[in-house]
Amino acid sequence: MLPGAIDGALPAKRYYTLADIAAKAGVHVTTVSLALRDHPSIPPVTRTRIRSVARELGYRRDPLLDALNFHRARQTQQTRSVSSAFVVHAGTTRLFGGNHYQPLVYAGAKAAAEARGHALDILVVGHGHLAPARLNTILNARGITGVLLSTFEIDIEQLDLDWAQFCAVKVECLHLTPNLDAVSNDQLQVARLAMRQLRKLGYRRIGLATAREDQTRLGESFGMGVLIEQDSLPQEECVPPLIFSLAEVPTLPRLIPEWMRANKVDVIISNWNELFDTFATAGIRLPEDVAFASLDVPPSMPHIAGVVQNHGLVGQRAMEQLAIMTDAYQRGVPEAQTITYIPGYWQDGVTAPTRPGRNGREPQ
Repeated sequence: MLPGAIDGALPAKRYYTLADIAAKAGVHVTTVSLALRDHPSIPPVTRTRIRSVARELGYRRDPLLDALNFHRARQTQQTRSVSSAFVVHAGTTRLFGGNHYQPLVYAGAKAAAEARGHALDILVVGHGHLAPARLNTILNARGITGVLLSTFEIDIEQLDLDWAQFCAVKVECLHLTPNLDAVSNDQLQVARLAMRQLRKLGYRRIGLATAREDQTRLGESFGMGVLIEQDSLPQEECVPPLIFSLAEVPTLPRLIPEWMRANKVDVIISNWNELFDTFATAGIRLPEDVAFASLDVPPSMPHIAGVVQNHGLVGQRAMEQLAIMTDAYQRGVPEAQTITYIPGYWQDGVTAPTRPGRNGREPQ
């Protein structure tokens, strides 16, 4: 036996190649290449065996060769059309209109897709549209392996696709199973930033108003952000949030004033810009009766105070992550979910001016 031989099969060497792994595993080198990229065309048992041989040999990828292969792949992509799917729930298609965030997320994702030579097809699932089984069939028929899931109502807790066939990333909708990798605005950071900036402006009794459905869909992040900030405040400055259901929206012109009076609210923070209609109906003047800071300032309202969420960047990052997964054949549900959070930034506005008689300093 040669010195350093492994099981008498291969002599010791500094670097092992795919050909070495193929020789030891008794398969073709192409099979090794696909197996190490977890390609679904290779049976799982074979993939596991080949990865075991690679670990035994101490195989390491050559970064220079990877760079060359990536360059070749990019050149190939320019000559072929690759499609990914932007999947939304039928109950949320209304969010593609007006000033809602969905068009901004889609625009960011579409720009990132086109930069890589990908098309991005919108597909709608739910009542009156595609059933999950039909969606699965369409994705396979179109040769689509990359799926972005964006905005599902909270009553949709699971989407049943054959996930082993697809690379997938969720855009927010953190309640939806399976636990795929996700990209989201950092609503916890958004709420904390709003609380801190408003206190600098002299406000002390800051009240959160938001929908229970939004809290559930976003992992309770707005509420948690407020609670974290309230933990360091005097008890008399902590306002209980107004958490309403979508069914209660028609009653908000009554609920909002009652909550304001009962809790002596200085300023309302909310991701619901529709509250401007509520204020008008209830005869609430901004900022004379109460100040307001949006937790999601839309492009059409640059004059209002609040936090700007970067929806376009969320869509862009989600598509970039999906493209990387598609290139690497990273299909199926990951063993451990990762979530990328995109922070927002504060902008001053007329709806929350500096409070008269306050210099923004914390009380002693």
